[in-house]
Amino acid sequence: MRNYYLFKLINSNLNSKKVYLVLEELFYLNKNKFKYGLSIFKSICLPINKKNMLKLNNSKIQINNCFLLIRSDNNIPDIFKDINAIENNMFVCDFESRDYFYLNSFVKLNLKILT
Repeated sequence: MRNYYLFKLINSNLNSKKVYLVLEELFYLNKNKFKYGLSIFKSICLPINKKNMLKLNNSKIQINNCFLLIRSDNNIPDIFKDINAIENNMFVCDFESRDYFYLNSFVKLNLKILT
């Protein structure tokens, strides 16, 4: 089972490795440094438009203000295409597998492979 965390970035031109390292640090940040972490998070991420995301199948996705969480046995969940069609600048992290990518590039690459 993979846990994909999706974040909406302010700027999609950021280096993906640097974005991942910052988000990973925030993910494992000590709770008593919450204010510090929140200010860093707000400098690179935007809130998720929950209204648009509610159109998706909620049984596969957890919708939060700051991120989406997708739990899947697939390395390429079908729901990625739907999310990519709704939101731009989404960045995906799997902190346990240390995997990360821009959703738009990932979807384009995998659509070429599957067709």
